[in-house]
Amino acid sequence: MVIKKFNQYIKEDTSVDKQLLYYAFDWDDNILSMPTVIHMDHLIDGDWVPEDVSTADFAKVRSDSENWRVINGDPAAAFSEFRDGGPRGDTAFLEDTKNAISAQRFSAAWEDFIECLLNGSIFAIITARGHEAPSMKKGVEWIIDNVLSEEQLYEMYNNLLKFAYLFRHNKEYDRILKGQPSANTLVQLYLENCEFVGVSAPSRGGSPSDPEQAKEDALLLFMDRVDRFAASIGYKAKVGFSDDDLGNVSHIEKLADNIHHEQFPNLLSFVVKGTKFPEDITKKVVTFDMFKKESQDPMTTSTMSMQTPNAAMSAGLNSKDPFVTRAIGQTKLLTKMSKNTFGKSKKKD
Repeated sequence: MVIKKFNQYIKEDTSVDKQLLYYAFDWDDNILSMPTVIHMDHLIDGDWVPEDVSTADFAKVRSDSENWRVINGDPAAAFSEFRDGGPRGDTAFLEDTKNAISAQRFSAAWEDFIECLLNGSIFAIITARGHEAPSMKKGVEWIIDNVLSEEQLYEMYNNLLKFAYLFRHNKEYDRILKGQPSANTLVQLYLENCEFVGVSAPSRGGSPSDPEQAKEDALLLFMDRVDRFAASIGYKAKVGFSDDDLGNVSHIEKLADNIHHEQFPNLLSFVVKGTKFPEDITKKVVTFDMFKKESQDPMTTSTMSMQTPNAAMSAGLNSKDPFVTRAIGQTKLLTKMSKNTFGKSKKKD
């Protein structure tokens, strides 16, 4: 049976809480500094002169409507290189990914992205680009095939086998990764479970008037999906998001402040990274700890506190919730310490 085969080389670590890691990334200037350009008009000495700008420069000039505008006032023409319907068709994303890596134009979240692949973690690419999912997936496949070392591929594949076992995929997979890595059945299953979201893609209605909100909507859908993934095998999960755009980061940080444990009951924490300045990456961590929230509210009485001590211990030890188990362990330790201390004092008196 496939499970027996997996058990020959997969060993679960039961010494720590069962946790899954999931990632969401912006792409441009966060993972890679892509050479893709926006076609603009620049006002010079009273004349509008065509000028191509990088995504980094566009972030600076887009609010300067007096001196800059999209070429001929046509957004479709200005951003044609960021869509599959442009002059290079659906190869544009792949070509620019290759060129960026060849020029070693790695951005602040590149190492996090590679770590994500090596862990075999489900991820979402959420970008303002207008490419469809298959085009962006080809770029990631190329990275797997051409950037990861043999040792890294081994690590990634072993982790994918572990997840196949955990999620009980009733199918036999090769024990060793052979041939073209991205063409492997298990690697393809992994990538098909990841999300490639171009919020300006035609399938999503074209260019959104509010990219920050469009990214939020995509991120919430991703978080809901991975929350259900974790619940399906009795695990908890952590989710991280990174973006270089200060507006997007601020927007998602506000979102993080308003997410409640009940909304995603299987998430332990949500991390938001701002990578605009690689030498000074910002990091906001929101922890979803229901016990902490209850203890802060004196008017809230938990179900456990209303039980008898023995009943609470019994219910908690059988719980799948790591917060409950941890709380009980701490209670036992404090009780033992209290008895040792106060018991000895009483005898001495």
